[in-house]
Amino acid sequence: MQGKRELFFVFVALLGGTTLLFLPIDRRLSHYSHWILSNNVILHNVLATTKFKAVHRLVLTNQQNEVPKFKTQHVELANIRDVIQKRIDQIQNPKNCSEARKLLCKIEARGCGLGCQLHHIGICFLMAIGSNRTLVVNVTMLTYPSIKSIFKAYLPLSETCSEWSEAEYEAARGIYGKGESETTVKFRVVKRFIKGGFRPFTPFAPNSYPTSLKDKLQPLYSEPQIWWLGQIMMYITRPQPKLTQALNKYKAELGYSHPIVGVQIRRTDKLIGEGDFHSLEEYMIHVGNWYDKYDDVNGGNVTRRVFLATDDDTIYKEVLDKYPKFSFSWIANNSYFAQKQRRTSDEGFWGIVYDVALLSQCDYVVCTFTSNIGRLAHEVMVAESNDPLRYATSIDVEHFSWGEITMLREVIEDYNPDNPDEELELRVGDIIEKVLCRRACIGTNRRTEKRGSYPKEKVRTLPPTAEYAGMQNLF
Repeated sequence: MQGKRELFFVFVALLGGTTLLFLPIDRRLSHYSHWILSNNVILHNVLATTKFKAVHRLVLTNQQNEVPKFKTQHVELANIRDVIQKRIDQIQNPKNCSEARKLLCKIEARGCGLGCQLHHIGICFLMAIGSNRTLVVNVTMLTYPSIKSIFKAYLPLSETCSEWSEAEYEAARGIYGKGESETTVKFRVVKRFIKGGFRPFTPFAPNSYPTSLKDKLQPLYSEPQIWWLGQIMMYITRPQPKLTQALNKYKAELGYSHPIVGVQIRRTDKLIGEGDFHSLEEYMIHVGNWYDKYDDVNGGNVTRRVFLATDDDTIYKEVLDKYPKFSFSWIANNSYFAQKQRRTSDEGFWGIVYDVALLSQCDYVVCTFTSNIGRLAHEVMVAESNDPLRYATSIDVEHFSWGEITMLREVIEDYNPDNPDEELELRVGDIIEKVLCRRACIGTNRRTEKRGSYPKEKVRTLPPTAEYAGMQNLF
């Protein structure tokens, strides 16, 4: 049975719209449009039935020979993860805080929910690690006024250096523009104030990842910049004992056990300006396909468990009426307190904390990446696990971050648009630049010099690396 399960990991990694997992064992085979399993017994044209990124396609000519390689890859990813987490912990816990190099990050983002605030901390964290500084944060909880600190749910970022004095903050050199690279070298203590929107001022921003990890990660993971960001978000969201106890209680009450698929449906105010409405069927088709493949490979008929996280309390009756063969669970009242008028309450805060944690522990998640919560759950789940079974599928845009460095995309599959006035014609090898992914992905094709939208599954990202000072001499 263990052999079957390992094969299933490989198989599932080929499916799903925005799977962000392993590269082919032989990178030269990544342009192939088929996969082969069990000594050429099965030959299937994946393009005819699924949408997926070509960098995730595998060609396995001998099942027995290749599965052990995946076991080795799992171990390697886990080892890299552990080394990174240990290094972050070292940076965050200097022996003498008063003499440490520090980045003081003040966040006062009104209308910014939990996922938004955690991602703001993540952006400061990237800058701190980039210049080998201890990050000290002060988050004013404008959205959750009765919650004094976000670290009621999560462990403090440091046990030795977690506060600053007003005098220290006032004396610190601000980071606000192109002079930041000089600032990080010349001054021991620097500061960053985040109040709203921002753009990347340094190479240490979302979408970049450490140059020191490039040779390690590229053979193992198809989008290393997300895996790296996930390491940061995983550290930030380490649970307090109180949170762990609450999660264990909910799991027991909900019958939360594996395999389980998470579905995150964000509606209400997210439909105004940021995201589009997506029907329940758009989510559940991915859930059904995932369980179909699970049963096919494991030779069983498992309970089709689904953990549901939503701010739309009308969805519960719909899922029970339309999908009686699935076993749905959710935390009672979470959707009620997730609605805009109650979201800033204590119950609203803890509800979203619980949802994020339980989503990130699922075996598979279907969500929208226009939601901070969908992106956060994906980042944490891929960072925590070295298991290629676990990933998220976004039914709208590809992964993005506010304050990110714009990445180039390389076309991996030809595309002839139905609407050439608005969509790009794509040819394998084309480079797409000036990309913006919100409701849809829009970019400029260097070859045609035309700007327009394009299908996200037709391209792969080309993330830049940066010389993160805190990640030197890891291995």
